[in-house]
Amino acid sequence: MNYKETARAILDKVGGQGNISNVIHCSTRLRMNLRQPELAKTDEIKALDGIMGAVNSGGQYQVIVGNDVGYVYNELVKMLDMNTEGTSQGTTPADRSLKGLFNSFASMIAGIFQPIIPAIAASGMLKALLLLLTVTGVMSKESQTYLILSLIADSAFYFLPVLLAFTSAQKFKANPFVAVALGGVLLHPNLISLLGGDTPVSFMGLPVPSVTYSTSVIPIILTVWFMSYIERFADKISPGPVKIFLKPLITIVIVAPIALIVLGPLGNYAGTGLSAGVVWIQERIGWLTVVILSVLMPIIVMFGMHKVLYPIIFAAIASPGYETLVLIAMLCSNMALGAGAMAVTVKTKDPKLKQIALPAGISGLFGITEPALYGVHLRLKKTLFASMIGAAAAGLYAGLVNLKAFAAVGPGLASLPMFISEDSSNLVNALITSAISIVVTFIAVYVIGFKDEASATTAEQPSGNASGSPSHTTGVTAAAEMSQVRSKNIKSRSVVFAPIEGIALPLSEVQDEAFAQQAMGQGMAIRPHQGRVVAPFDGTVETVFKTKHSIGLKSVDGVELLIHVGLDTVKLKGEHFNVHVQEGDTIRHGDLLIEFDLNAIEDAGYDTTTPVIITNAGTYLEVLGHGAGDEIGPDKPLITAF
Repeated sequence: MNYKETARAILDKVGGQGNISNVIHCSTRLRMNLRQPELAKTDEIKALDGIMGAVNSGGQYQVIVGNDVGYVYNELVKMLDMNTEGTSQGTTPADRSLKGLFNSFASMIAGIFQPIIPAIAASGMLKALLLLLTVTGVMSKESQTYLILSLIADSAFYFLPVLLAFTSAQKFKANPFVAVALGGVLLHPNLISLLGGDTPVSFMGLPVPSVTYSTSVIPIILTVWFMSYIERFADKISPGPVKIFLKPLITIVIVAPIALIVLGPLGNYAGTGLSAGVVWIQERIGWLTVVILSVLMPIIVMFGMHKVLYPIIFAAIASPGYETLVLIAMLCSNMALGAGAMAVTVKTKDPKLKQIALPAGISGLFGITEPALYGVHLRLKKTLFASMIGAAAAGLYAGLVNLKAFAAVGPGLASLPMFISEDSSNLVNALITSAISIVVTFIAVYVIGFKDEASATTAEQPSGNASGSPSHTTGVTAAAEMSQVRSKNIKSRSVVFAPIEGIALPLSEVQDEAFAQQAMGQGMAIRPHQGRVVAPFDGTVETVFKTKHSIGLKSVDGVELLIHVGLDTVKLKGEHFNVHVQEGDTIRHGDLLIEFDLNAIEDAGYDTTTPVIITNAGTYLEVLGHGAGDEIGPDKPLITAF
């Protein structure tokens, strides 16, 4: 790769110097803030020599370069008027266009709601399980065991304002602990008793509306947004020696009363209006609403717009206690995308496509659709249309029977208990909806078909030998040659042990598009239990990134490995990381490479999921991951390359 020419080409295709307001790099990608992201020629950038991909994600335009990213970055910065932090001189005006405002709003919503989904999903599934146990008579609602489990299941919903206070503070760059304290004000038992009494409540002569904030969403978000401005004001006026207590004191004393008098009630009315608006639309259009959203859901997911729908889901789960639109459309779409990929697995003769489609189909049926969407349907195109037909048919049935979801969980086969209610017909309808989506999609894929590259290649092969006589040995010879190659590689297979103790995950579950799509290579990921990275094999240290969050290794038998601690942790600029090796060092399996403060990184709002990538996977016939979902450590294999 010619780094200078690559940098110049990237600069030209993202719209030139004037379109870049900021550029940094992590271990594999250039990360640019573009004034007008629509000017970037993504397809042309992807086609550049040495470029593995390009995505516009999380408010940044990211060009995936690989291990050479530092060299390309250095050449790019030379061409730009940048300061040492990689930021353009001068102030970048905010994008006030409709698209820019929507992108900012979508980024805000995703940042606030995405981190709390595991807690909400767990609580929702526990509520569904309890309902199943009581309906079947296994457990009595009067038993103390049921009451305690019910309390556990309700806690995430009841204290939803506290969870949202923390994530909102991270998004609005405010103190998360002061924000949590404000969430506690809204849920304080004495306040609930005071507002629930017969006597009107006032503060300094101003009326305090009687509002219940448990399970609410919008009030605390408005409160923390307002708090972020007051906190900055308090920071400016607080003298240094007393800032530690005066700044939060001023913030709480100003924000809490305004939250109770104005922002809280306003947010409550907005939340109620949002739920009422969805109900009004469904009452006017009826079942057609679910059909339309089911068909459009793949496109909505493709552009990341599904995250904007979180407030609708949470508001509905809070009141009336179930959701009848977004989660239902997701069920129809998820099943269809998964079934479409499975149909491709059965129909195609291309072994590479089978290898991609099978795991993508399975994950799609279990509610994780990105591998099927990006890896199969966008590639084949016709199967995406077939999946939309299946989703539409399922959405029609679900809309007609008014299917209800009782938990905010990604709909899939494993999460079908989210449809359990005291009315057993609701779960039956969910099963029928899923079956319709799967069956209709399967049929549609077979009827519409798709371009099978393996079949086309076979059809183009000559049927005879050079003399024109028929040849019956070509297929056998090719198979034998492949067998010999495979046998040769199996003898020299390479094992990568887990560099971190934690839970092993497939890359498809990583919340980062480039890693999930294996743009950097194949491998696995680990959700760490402790902050130590050790050598997963004998070899050498190839690259140690200055931000300390990522390291490149090479094994003695040629495996090139990237260990990337956390997602977007490049932004920490080395904080909370301590590297114990240098480039060129020889390492032995188990040697300590990096220590990191797991709790501090998570408290800073970063996902610590660690991708472990074989960056030269193309030189192997097969790369297999091990132990998905299992506890794993340095003594257990994580990846095997043949």
